[in-house]
Formats: sequence, C-alpha cells, structure tokens
Amino acid sequence: MNERIAWAREGRRARITLQAGPLNVLGIADIRALTAAISASESCTVVSIEAAGERAFCAGVEVGDHVPEKAPEMLAAFEEMARAFLSASPAIVCAANAPAMGGGFELLLLADLALCSTRTFFSLPEVQLAALPPIACALLPRAIGTQRAFDAILTGRKIDAQSALAWGLVGSVVAPEELAATTEALCARLLGFSAVAVRACKRAIRLDDLSLAMHAYRDELLPSRDGAEGIAAFLEKRSPVWAHTLPIGDDYR
Repeated sequence: MNERIAWAREGRRARITLQAGPLNVLGIADIRALTAAISASESCTVVSIEAAGERAFCAGVEVGDHVPEKAPEMLAAFEEMARAFLSASPAIVCAANAPAMGGGFELLLLADLALCSTRTFFSLPEVQLAALPPIACALLPRAIGTQRAFDAILTGRKIDAQSALAWGLVGSVVAPEELAATTEALCARLLGFSAVAVRACKRAIRLDDLSLAMHAYRDELLPSRDGAEGIAAFLEKRSPVWAHTLPIGDDYR
C-alpha cells in the first residue's frame, strides 16, 4: 500500500480508502497498491472500498499511463489487480460517494457488492481517447446485458445513479449522508457469516459453471467445520460459532 491507497484492518474487516487527490486518479503504483491491499485482506471476511473527498470516487487511470511506452506496464498491473479482486476470498463491498469514471467504474464492477449515493454517476469515456475499458468489456455484458454494455462502452455517456440501480450496476442507492452508515450496516451483516461460506458463495457465482459451483459446495463448504456448524446451530436453535477454517486446513483467523 502507499499514502494514496490507505489500508486498515479491524478484526475480520479490512478498509481500503482511495485518497489519491481530488479526483482519485490512479497511477500504476496505485493500481499495484490496490492489488497489495486486496492480497493483505485475504484472511478477512469482508473488505470495503471507499474514497476520500467528494469530487469523485475515482476518475480512472492516469491518461499519461495510456501512452504506448507505458500502456503495457499499466495494463499488466491492471489485469493483475482485476484477477486479485475476482479471486479474493473476502466479500468486496464498494461504496461510491461521487462519480466513478473509467477505471473507477471498473473498480465497482470488480466488487461483489456495490452501492452508491444519489450524487454518483458512472461513465466509460475511454472510446473518446481511442482506448477501451478492458474490465468493463469482459464483465459488463454479464452484469447488465449486451445492449446496455454496448451503450455504456461505445457512447461513453453518463449513467446516473437511478439508472445504475435499474440496470443492476449497483445494489442500492442512498442519500449521500446515508452512504457511510449503509455501508457499515452491510459490512456488519456480512461479518456475521462464516468466512468459508462467503468464499464458497463467491467462487460459485464467479465460476459461472454449474459443475464448478457444485464442486465449491460439495468439496469445499460441506466438509468444513462451518458447513456442519451452520446446520447444527439452526436445528439446535442457537447462534452459530464460526471457525472460519477450510477443510484443507487453511486458517482464516
């Protein structure tokens, strides 16, 4: 991490805060810092990503890093970050308090749960620079459908918060003054669950394949201590006590 990408851990919760200037524009070092922050959070149950300031959640990646001399390094770092997000064990919650553009929009696509304030809008302006948003091209059609993905990527137009909600880009839209509390409540709810169950659910959803989803349940969750504890606690009418331990012996504590 660095001074522009803050990371802190509180028990089984990690917080990542973008504080990279007024618009939170990310450089290559910041992208790598985000990757490191996600990796450092692997033993957590939930990671929240928020932004300091009110002008932008994140206005994307430095335009200067898109020039031919720097673009290969930037794209390699961006891909590594995306893969870290998609393979991470904790649930990743992204809360946008202000506009999310380009790579900032793509950060929300990489999150498992996204929410925003009413003052947020989303856009993918890369086409205007004869560039493309690689993560959006890969993930957006599945999230909102092919036609809407073409609309967002090929026009670069602004998508307001209510449209983002209707399209399924975010799960909830709240007033700006309610965003922090809503994010905390969501994270608190997730912290009440087994880290093993959260990981297995994430893998099953991300895999997008029934046989692999069944594998995540049958071979990872069912043999775990938490897999047995959840059912036993329900039948015994008591609160579960999670071990947060995988059947292969990886300890999440």
